[in-house]
Amino acid sequence: MLLPYRPITSTPFLKSSNYCETAPCSALKPYICCFWGTEYPQAASSGTADRLVIPDTCMDIIIRVDHSDNKLTASFCTMDENSYRSDKIKSEAVLSVFGIRFFCWSAVLFSSESFRNTKNKVYFPDDFFHGITAELTEIVLRFDTLYERAREAEKILIRRLDPERMDLDIMNVLNDMITYQCRMKISEIASKNVLSERRMERIFMENIGISPKTLSNLIRYQLVWQEIVRGGADIFDMVEKYGYTDQAHLLHDFRLRHGMTPKQAFQSAMSDFYNT
Repeated sequence: MLLPYRPITSTPFLKSSNYCETAPCSALKPYICCFWGTEYPQAASSGTADRLVIPDTCMDIIIRVDHSDNKLTASFCTMDENSYRSDKIKSEAVLSVFGIRFFCWSAVLFSSESFRNTKNKVYFPDDFFHGITAELTEIVLRFDTLYERAREAEKILIRRLDPERMDLDIMNVLNDMITYQCRMKISEIASKNVLSERRMERIFMENIGISPKTLSNLIRYQLVWQEIVRGGADIFDMVEKYGYTDQAHLLHDFRLRHGMTPKQAFQSAMSDFYNT
């Protein structure tokens, strides 16, 4: 089930040899937001680290190889509720970085583990995807371009995909959240889908790691951020459109998630647009 929603990062216009994205094949589009990373080994000072990471309603596997000291780091980042700065890397480091960005509801389809109590945490990828670190590391070392890495990683992901793990109740609830732009109360969505709130809470915690209410708030923040990025968004219009109490409520929620005001966030994103 392909949902009508694609989250964005704090730097949606950024595109260079040290950070670029590529879309997945059609078979994986319902599950993978994008593949991302470097094109060829890059010096850390060129911007492969220390970026603002915002809640993008996604989960990421990240493989980072430092060719200057033959060091590998691998991580699986689960759902985050607030923004943070990515790790700083020593300036002399020469990096190859490859990331797989799962939609938050789809990561579980490639794993046999529960996602309960995983929010705001970083794990070793094999804790959830057994043996995948070695497979992805081989791809990063063997291929230089993001396109080549993505195509090889797709073969691994297609083998691991288990559509039987997909919970249709979750997908129906998510579709309602997005369709109604997060204006519906959780109790109303539960009633519409003939679910008890307790069951809805349980399946969200098991498969995504956060509550339906928290995910709804994060999706709403993402929808607001996307409108801001498109330019010309009026705060007062968005208050009504997305069901905020008032302007102060929207601004407080945005700053809580993004770490800065909408104006500051827009200016930062546009600086990448003009530099690119």
